[in-house]
Amino acid sequence: ARVVTESPRPLVPQRHTIPAHVEAAVLTALEKLPADRFASAAEFAEALTDKTYRSTVVTGQVAAAGTLGAGARERRGAGVYLLAGALVLATGAALWGWLRPGPAPVVNRYSLFLRSSEALQPSVNGSINVAMSADGKRVAYVGPGEGGGRIWLREHDKLRPVPIGGTEGGTSPFFSPDGRSLGFLVGGRTVRVISLGGGPAITLSDSINSSGGDWGSDGYVYIEVDSGLARIRATGGSPEPVYRMATGKKEIGTEFPNVLPGAKAVIFRLRHAGQAPADYDIMAMKLPGGEAHPLMHGLYARYAAPGQLLVVTGDGKLLAVPFDPDKLAFTGPPVAMLEGMRTGGFESNLATSAEGTLVYVSGGSAGLERAFWVGRDGAATPVDSAWDPQGILNSVSLSPDGKALAVGLVRGAAEDIWVKQLPAGTFSRVTFGDSIHNRVSWAADGRSVLYLVGSQSSGVPAVTRADGTGTPRILYRGPMGFGQAVASRDGRWLLLRRVVSEAGNGDIYALPAGDSTLTPLLTTPAREVGPTLSPDGKWLAYVSTESGKPEVYVRPFPDVGSAKWQVSLSGGFTPMWAHSGKELFYLDDSRALVAVTVQLGTTFTFTGQKVLFPAATYSFGGSYPTYDVAPDDSRFVMIRSVAPSAETELVLIQNWAEELKTRGQ
Repeated sequence: ARVVTESPRPLVPQRHTIPAHVEAAVLTALEKLPADRFASAAEFAEALTDKTYRSTVVTGQVAAAGTLGAGARERRGAGVYLLAGALVLATGAALWGWLRPGPAPVVNRYSLFLRSSEALQPSVNGSINVAMSADGKRVAYVGPGEGGGRIWLREHDKLRPVPIGGTEGGTSPFFSPDGRSLGFLVGGRTVRVISLGGGPAITLSDSINSSGGDWGSDGYVYIEVDSGLARIRATGGSPEPVYRMATGKKEIGTEFPNVLPGAKAVIFRLRHAGQAPADYDIMAMKLPGGEAHPLMHGLYARYAAPGQLLVVTGDGKLLAVPFDPDKLAFTGPPVAMLEGMRTGGFESNLATSAEGTLVYVSGGSAGLERAFWVGRDGAATPVDSAWDPQGILNSVSLSPDGKALAVGLVRGAAEDIWVKQLPAGTFSRVTFGDSIHNRVSWAADGRSVLYLVGSQSSGVPAVTRADGTGTPRILYRGPMGFGQAVASRDGRWLLLRRVVSEAGNGDIYALPAGDSTLTPLLTTPAREVGPTLSPDGKWLAYVSTESGKPEVYVRPFPDVGSAKWQVSLSGGFTPMWAHSGKELFYLDDSRALVAVTVQLGTTFTFTGQKVLFPAATYSFGGSYPTYDVAPDDSRFVMIRSVAPSAETELVLIQNWAEELKTRGQ
């Protein structure tokens, strides 16, 4: 190594018995430039036996100071060959030292200590909790933030993680290929990227519905959308479809995309209606427009060099499966690497780097979802601290008198409507059968609940008694699927919002009570979602993307074409009317709950807006409400994941692939 990187060192200080002419000959032979060395091995041999040969070392360069004598040029013999042989042996030994394999990398495991003020936060809306840069030197995770979560960064040469400014409300982090920038989601609807060297976050899109994304080496961010997978240039632009879900096959989710090296293929998870989490499909697809095919069942997967697909199973095991990224096929049987991965079915807690490091979240099952009362100041208390719904809450709705809470509950492959008597009463199931029943709201009579029957994203409106008796009744069946159904408070109208993944992109219709003919309200090229009627039934609030981003609007009802007001200032979602009719609530672009003071009469007037509290840590549906307003308008019911009882930690493993060699791979 010294021959390559340093100027030759004199030999005599290291061994005083070496003759001066031998030292001079060796230093000349070790010169960096060929012109400064001997012309041949014979000249080198002659110099080694010529006691008159000298050299000097000047500024790290060796220069010849003597010449070969005539006698030396004439001397040949066994000494020359012995010295030449010694030189060959020495050179061979040096080459062996340079070229021999180094020691095998050592597997190192670390638990990344996080203080309570830095602690990993529960997943929000089925998001990704942790990411790692390609060089393994940076770990990003979802940590605490003022009034909610934000992204934190732990660098390999730093003792403590630090929050990343501009990522408030952020989830599902993912690094750029060079590790210098970070992408993340806000509220499951907005995709942003931020330079880790400083500067503001840039919004790529604010109209998707996603749980995670990945940044390919082709300069695209690959992201889940309502209709499947799409990609957006990291510099901005319109989403381009990559994979479209087949509605006829009951495909309902394409989550956690992972772009393979070279951006030639992508791995993602595909969910079907009625599937249990353990049966979700891990899919592989050539880019940009290949045909997707299933690889195996699992909760989520990440590709890891060299040639392994890491798959987390429903029971918390991490499997390593030999995988050919060119053929998108397995090349060997799976090997169990470890147990105790944090699971939940709707979040991802594993990240890998290109240089052989992985990080994961331990701690058993994922955060548990609970319903909370949240005051206008943001203070939260459980609806019932003893109530464990033992599943995932995806929608909530308070009865008109506030004495009961209807919820959409996912348990395994089943998704049904349940009713909780408040404050500490029974929790009863009210829908049954193999179909999906979700997105609940109360009927005007306060004794029945409305919901959708079908898949998790599309269905037909139905009604049933809230006590579970009687026979459910379909309210409308037609050629289109719906993503939301809500009744006016006087019971005269049923508002229906078309599913956003179909043609129409979320159009809004009205169905008069007792009628079977839909009245189109808003059927524009923009996406319209979240319809809700004011208490007096005269004003329709909804969300539209007509300006290029989701905003809250109000129109007269049913004459929606006569006027229009934009209520939100810079992004708005899921409007809800106060029972008094004096306020309209919505979530803004940062997922803070905003109260708008309104006056309802012959015209619509709004006079002021006030941010009540940050709500980024609560579940957010985007195209349908996941919160409700108490009858006295003093508080709200919201859904939030809470940490499981088992401790959770970030675990980092360096050179993890070395373990596979001891297990037959």
